[in-house]
Amino acid sequence: YIQEGMEKGMEKGIQKGIQKGIQKGKEEGKLETARRMKEDGFDISTIVRITGLSEQSLKEKGIF
Repeated sequence: YIQEGMEKGMEKGIQKGIQKGIQKGKEEGKLETARRMKEDGFDISTIVRITGLSEQSLKEKGIF
């Protein structure tokens, strides 16, 4: 039972790690889109609406 429990725990840990990686990748993609939009002259409210990122996160990441 211990071995089975360890295997299930490891599997869950791997899945959580994969999900975190996917989320981080999505956020990085949105931030890159936001940077390009700013370079092209879009205002912050338009960037927030299109990317789904908050105004605060854009400021924290140095985009605005």
